[in-house]
Amino acid sequence: MQHIKYREDIDALRGLAVLLVVIYHAFPETLPGGFIGVDVFFVISGYLITSIMLLSINRGDFSLKDFYARRIRRLFPALITVLLFTLGLGWLVLFPEEYQQLGSHVANSVIFILNFKLINEVGYFDVESHYKPLLHLWTLSVEEQYYLLWPLIILLFLKINKHPGYLLGFLFIASLSANLYFSQGYTQETYYHTLTRFWQLAAGSLLAVWLINQQDLKSRGEQQYFSDKVTMLGGVILIILSAIFIDSQMIYPGYLAILPVVGAVMIIVANSRLKQYAGLVKLGLISYPLYLWHWVFISFLYIYLGRKPETLALVVAVLLSLFFAYLTYKYIEQLRYQKRATPYLIGILVIIGLVGVYVEHKKGLPDRHSMESFIEANTQFKRTTAKDEHCVDYTNEALADQQAFDYCRASALEKNKLVAIIGDSHAHVLFSGISSLANTHGYGAILLANSSCPTLQGFEWGRNDNEVEVCKVKIEQILTIIEKDPRVEKVIMATRGPVYIHGEVEGLFTKQSVDNSLALVKDQKQTYETYFDGFKNTMSRIEKMGHVKDVFYKLENPELDFLPKEVIPRPYDYFDISTNRSFMDKALYLKRMSVYRDYASLLKFPKLKLLDPVDALCDKNSCYSNMDNKFLYADDDHFSVYGSYFVSKFFEKQIFRNQ
Repeated sequence: MQHIKYREDIDALRGLAVLLVVIYHAFPETLPGGFIGVDVFFVISGYLITSIMLLSINRGDFSLKDFYARRIRRLFPALITVLLFTLGLGWLVLFPEEYQQLGSHVANSVIFILNFKLINEVGYFDVESHYKPLLHLWTLSVEEQYYLLWPLIILLFLKINKHPGYLLGFLFIASLSANLYFSQGYTQETYYHTLTRFWQLAAGSLLAVWLINQQDLKSRGEQQYFSDKVTMLGGVILIILSAIFIDSQMIYPGYLAILPVVGAVMIIVANSRLKQYAGLVKLGLISYPLYLWHWVFISFLYIYLGRKPETLALVVAVLLSLFFAYLTYKYIEQLRYQKRATPYLIGILVIIGLVGVYVEHKKGLPDRHSMESFIEANTQFKRTTAKDEHCVDYTNEALADQQAFDYCRASALEKNKLVAIIGDSHAHVLFSGISSLANTHGYGAILLANSSCPTLQGFEWGRNDNEVEVCKVKIEQILTIIEKDPRVEKVIMATRGPVYIHGEVEGLFTKQSVDNSLALVKDQKQTYETYFDGFKNTMSRIEKMGHVKDVFYKLENPELDFLPKEVIPRPYDYFDISTNRSFMDKALYLKRMSVYRDYASLLKFPKLKLLDPVDALCDKNSCYSNMDNKFLYADDDHFSVYGSYFVSKFFEKQIFRNQ
């Protein structure tokens, strides 16, 4: 009877995969496509799990209960250890909102649905990912969903005398098709979603079915031996090239994900036995705990420093990950051989999940002793409500169709003259200050804005065609409302400006990083020409509205390369390593905004005035994130409520000069 035999080459492949992922997470500029190691892991998992199941079924000793129990003993000990460590360290140093999110991620991790939770959060390649210590566990969720469903499906098919290969083929084609179809427009969803990842696990499973049904593969001649070496080398080259030339700016998974999958399949098929694997076998043996530990250390390092760590600090984090992974492998993972441990492991993981739910429910436990210095300042980081009932009623009455603006606020709508604030989320944060000033000058105020959808008619922005079309509709609705209401005398527009063209600056602001951020991608749709053409289209439309007397465009304020809350020292910072910087270099800000500001200076419309925040936020050399111990920013580029009042007050004479 056949039994699955230990294969050093598969452990070496595991070692290669985890090495790629760790290098990418620690030094993404060194290996921009290292995240493809995850795809390799999926293929390996599909192959091994299906091989174990089918060989056991062929021997007649397969037990669903034993299968799940072995999976629990294999995965839970290390996972429990890492979750407990992360919760404990988070309790000590994470600010309440960060700890609340961690609690949510813990709760979703223990029931293996974290990938769906992350779909609605910030993208995997965003800077914000560093503030999610358990982000990487989405892969475990996908695998566990596969482990849960696949055995049941196999047994069902065997009972009705159908070969599981047929179903696997269907799953593979359906999932791959979904991946290729949705990756063009739903990048974040495609990256995390089980449906668009199953094909990689199914590829490994199909490989297992095919190999098990082959003739005895032991008798290999010299020609076969040479062929195996070539196949293995081809697979390694394919994986390495993928890691080097694929990057986070490309559509992924998509077609490109086929490359590392094929590479992994080639290596497994080759079944090549080498005398040396360059240490990858040993790395493969600790690959699972290393995968669990490495991102936790890297993430907390980013969090505690409040900035991108120095190379030496990242190297130390990786070495710590290796050390903890070895200890976990040596001592914790040995529980896999203790059958009696299964119910205890389940119970402990359930308790950890309940702790996560509690932490989330209690808003990150803000009453922790270590958070005393943060509580007062934290209130300043709050952004105001996105919508209110008065605004929604107003817009629904003004439009024939129902609208769904992301930001819709109203103040003193009973007045006979109004200020309309339009744009994106940067318009939203202006509302508090502008509406307060408007009221003192006899105006009501209305906010009509949408996330990542500036009110620039004809400028196309969105992650996919659907978002582009929805944005067009919302822009038209905003302009229609202003057109219809004769009380709107002033319009104030604010947008994120250059971010729509260049994206955000990666890491710290330096001359080089700012220069790099200003580069345009070939055939890029979003350019300064298209941006300001959209602006001109909007202005031409508003110029024709006789009741609108003034239009103000607030130029983009300085972006920060740190979060304002990082000015507050982290708890237990005995070595003063947390950032205490509260300003940006003014020259770098102006360099970042140079082309944008040049284009804006050429705008010529009778009703248009530019609002320049430079003098409000900057002195001769620096632009500040706080003034008089008050925080101007809620995050790295949005004003806080105080910042909204501060900037609005600075522009008061320009906006209400005749009142």
